[in-house]
Amino acid sequence: MKRFEHQWQDFKWIDCEGPSHEDLIKLAEEFPIPLQALTTCLDPEHLPKAEFLEKVLFVILRHQDLQAKPKAATMQELTTKLVFFIGRDFVLTIHRAPLPCTTERKDKASFENMTLIGLVKNLFLQTLRSFDAPLDELDSKTDVIEERVFSLKRRNILREGYMVKRKISSYRKVFKFTADILNLIPTEVEIPLRDLSQVREPLIKHLFYADEIQEEISGLLNLHLSLMSQKTNEASLRTNEVMRVLTVFSIFFLPLNFIAGVYGMNFEYMPELKTHYGYFITLTVMILVVLAITYWMHRKGWLRTDSN
Repeated sequence: MKRFEHQWQDFKWIDCEGPSHEDLIKLAEEFPIPLQALTTCLDPEHLPKAEFLEKVLFVILRHQDLQAKPKAATMQELTTKLVFFIGRDFVLTIHRAPLPCTTERKDKASFENMTLIGLVKNLFLQTLRSFDAPLDELDSKTDVIEERVFSLKRRNILREGYMVKRKISSYRKVFKFTADILNLIPTEVEIPLRDLSQVREPLIKHLFYADEIQEEISGLLNLHLSLMSQKTNEASLRTNEVMRVLTVFSIFFLPLNFIAGVYGMNFEYMPELKTHYGYFITLTVMILVVLAITYWMHRKGWLRTDSN
């Protein structure tokens, strides 16, 4: 376990990175914190929450995981936990991996004159700012998908769009649970309204940003599906039109082929074969059949085209 301590005049900050179960037992002996609450720090599945434990405020936040894989989509895969135990004279933070909000704590320009509320507020703000880059990346991907929807390059749009939607849904969940924490904390500890507003303001912006991205990507996916459905329908209409034309021709030629087939049979005793005007009579009958079929199809409306 990596442990960092800094003592101010009225409080102390202890930051623990990657503690083992034995380290947590020692922390329970050192601080007025229940061991059960400390052991939950090792569980990666926890959502953001706040709980008042007698003399200590127990807070769990989710920080963007810098080691998250590109295909990560769930909240547990995209983020990592940052745990706070806030007492009257100490702040204990616990996390598994190194986090920028804690590694950059040695900024001497503002670090020496830090107050307990100021330290907690800064850690909260840095945790929220860790989501700036992922949200910008998802917004950029949404713009790329939007350009591809209206172009012919529509390959893998559904897969990429669904991945963006899953990620932004996970971030929205983190932001909403964090907002619940900010609403709960003033009921448990006395925090100046100005400091709390400075934390709530970027959180509201993140929520708005995430809602906008989710709404946009959902609209793009629906639009893509509509365009693909329209394209399929247009192809079906063209196929149906071709089949309609072929059907019309087959209706005309089917009785003509029947007449020609009958008189094409090579039977010796066919009285019509020796009729002097049999050829012209047969052609006349064929023409009359064609005219009758044309009139019948016109009455049925099969020869009209739906141009409107």
